[in-house]
Order: sequence, then structure tokens, then C-alpha cells
Amino acid sequence: MDNDNYLTKGNLVKGLFMISLPIIVSNLLQSVLEIVDMYFVGRLGAEALAGVAMSMTIIIVLMTFVIGLVTATTAFIARHHGAEEFDSIGAIIQQSLYIGLAFSLVLAVCGVLFSADLLRLLGANEAVTAVGAPYLTLLFLGSFTMIELWIVITSFQSCGNAVTPMIIMVGVNILNIILNPLLIFGIAGFPALGVVGSALATILSRGIGLVVCLLLLVHYAPGLRFPKTLVIDFSLISRILKVAIPNSIQSGLRSGTFLVMMAFVAFYGTEAISGYGIAERLELIALMPGFAIATATAVIVGQNIGSKQPERAAEGVKLALIFYGAIMLVISFCYYVFAEQLFWFFDPSGVSKAIGVSYFHAVAPFYVIMAASIILSFALNGAGDTKKPMYATLFSMVMIQIPLAWILPHMFGMGIMGIWIAVITGIVVQAVLLGYMFLQGSWKSVAL
Repeated sequence: MDNDNYLTKGNLVKGLFMISLPIIVSNLLQSVLEIVDMYFVGRLGAEALAGVAMSMTIIIVLMTFVIGLVTATTAFIARHHGAEEFDSIGAIIQQSLYIGLAFSLVLAVCGVLFSADLLRLLGANEAVTAVGAPYLTLLFLGSFTMIELWIVITSFQSCGNAVTPMIIMVGVNILNIILNPLLIFGIAGFPALGVVGSALATILSRGIGLVVCLLLLVHYAPGLRFPKTLVIDFSLISRILKVAIPNSIQSGLRSGTFLVMMAFVAFYGTEAISGYGIAERLELIALMPGFAIATATAVIVGQNIGSKQPERAAEGVKLALIFYGAIMLVISFCYYVFAEQLFWFFDPSGVSKAIGVSYFHAVAPFYVIMAASIILSFALNGAGDTKKPMYATLFSMVMIQIPLAWILPHMFGMGIMGIWIAVITGIVVQAVLLGYMFLQGSWKSVAL
């Protein structure tokens, strides 16, 4: 870990770029991986695309607890690092890994028992379920590799070291890209596993990355000391969970809303599911740079609160809003103008194009507002003030977006466009609420 804490001293613009740019590189390569996954799976047909899209929606929903855990880990490590209390960081990482391992066991059991039922609950027909269930089950069984790697990567980043995890994730994603066609189509003597091959490639590449990351963290991170025993510290776990749970609820509400949206879209048929699924994956790709900037923002906020510089933390948030807003202006323009070409690339049959293009033409112009919500939410979470973003998500998505997504298509005859309008309304309401909460300033004095 780097004890020369540029995030709390000197040029804050430089600090924001030094922590966010390596994460952006990692996320952009992850985006390439998402594109490769969709490209190869798309060659297996619309059912395969729909099965993978619905499976990933379920994974996102059930991984929301991990998002809360990672957020809490960031807040604790950044706060202690900013206060130069380095002896506490190793214990925080250790206990977070214990929590992540316990949750991965729960996911594994869910995968074995309920994968097919979860897909049917989303509205998948038997053809889509037959393709998606084995894919989903295998991802659940190997979820510990993804969860624990996420926690370790976050630990590096929270201490201001974003370069080491970037290099590791470059290797992980290149390995995943290589394994995908080998395992999906059975190239070079490998078994042809179809969509299951894509899941296996994900698990294997993440597992190798986890081993490398742990070795570097334990043996080659200067200034970081782990406890000499593997004892579970229930007091520290309780404090971590106190911060994690509200963010997990927030993430669960957000992901649950996406799940409900998928169920609403499923009413319009397999082609609509496929089109919406591709749009959601492309949207996630578009958000990848922003998540990097937002992660850097959370680290800046946490470290500067730890070093008793809350105004510097606020300045970091303003810089991040400008930086991410400019990026999303470009992305929203590209998605709006080139929507047809994007869907032709991922679905040569063209059956998904009409739905997907209509989504981007409606929602993409509001990506800048979505960017503001992401930055403000991460900033509050980085301070450990995880309840406020939870309340904003509850109101904007559960109380506004979901009811509108039912009312507008069915009571006003707006069809699937009514669902898109509901999504836009949720985006705007959430941004307004988070902006108000941030400007109140109570996040500057939250105790962990």
C-alpha cells in the first residue's frame, strides 16, 4: 500500500485522476469482456441471449449484499488510511473476507436449488430456462471467486493503490476472453459447453486472479499488517455490517427494480427480453468508467474525513461530477446515434433491434443525470452515510418507477414506451433527492 497519501495532500485533481484512471482501464477491459461474452453467446441464438441476460439480472440482484459489503470495506479502510491508522486495515480486510465467504456459501446453495425457478419467476419460457439454468447454477457455485476478488481489489483501491489491481484485472480479463470461445464452442480440443462455458471461463479467470491478489496483499503490501490468527472478530464484523446493510438494501432495491422491469418487459415476448437484456448490458458497459470515478470519489471522501478535511472531500465530489458528466455526455450521444448499429452487431437476426433502439432513444439523453446520482451516492457511502442513498432509492425506484412502469403501459396504453418513461422518471427523482441530501452536509460528521 502507498503511504504517500496524495488523496489528502497536494493537487486534488491529480489525486482523482491517479486513483480513477487505473480503475477506468480495468473497467474498460471488463467492458470489452462483456462485449465478447455477448458476441459469442449471441451466435447461439435468441434463447441463449435471453437466458444469459435474465441470469445476469438475477446475479446482480443476489449480489447486492456484496455491494454493501464492498462499500462498507471502502469506508472503513479509507477512513483509517486517511487517519494513518494502518494497523487496523489488515483486520478490516480479514473480517470482510470472512463475511464474503459466508455469503458465497449461501449463494451456492441457492444456485443448486433454485436457478430454474428464479428464471421462471422472471417470466422465462422453458426454452430460455433450459439454456439459462445451468449457466446460472455454475455462476452461483463459483461465486466465492468473484466475491473475494472484489473485496481484495477494493482493499487495494481504498488505500490509494489502483495500479496493482488494474494490472491483475487486465490479466484476469484477457484470460477470460481467451477461455470464452474455447469453452463455448469447443475449440482446440476443449469441450463445447455452450453458455455454461462462458460461466466456467468467468469462474476460472477470477479464481486465478484471487490467488495472485491475495499473495500480493499478504506478502508484498508495505505497511499493511494482518492479524497473526484467523479468529473471527464479531465486534468488528458487527460494525462493518452496520454500514454495509443499508447499502445492501439500497443495491437490492435498485437491482430488484431492474428485475421487476425485466418481468414487465417479458410481457412483450422473448425478443423484447433479448433487446432489453442487450440494452442493460450495454448500459452497464457505459457506466463502467463512472463506477471507477465514483469509487475514487468514495475513497477521497473517506480518506479526507479520516484526515479531518471534510471540505477537501466536498471539493473532490464536485470535480468528480464534472469529470463523469463530461464522459456521459459523449456516451449518451454515441448510444443515441449508433443504437441500430450496436444492436445489429450483438444480434445479427435483428429481432431485438426495435425494442433496444427504442430504449436508448428514450433513456440515453438522461445518462448525465444518472451520472450525478452515481457520484453523489458513492460520496455519501464513502463517508459511511449509507442510509440516505437507501432512502433515495426506495422513494425513486420502488415508490415511483415501479408503479409508473405498470400504470403507463396498462392504464394509459403507452406500451413498452411507458416502461422507458418510468425509468427516466426514477432517474430524475433519485438525482434530485441525492443532491439535496449531499448539500445538507451531515455526511461530514458520520462516525464509524
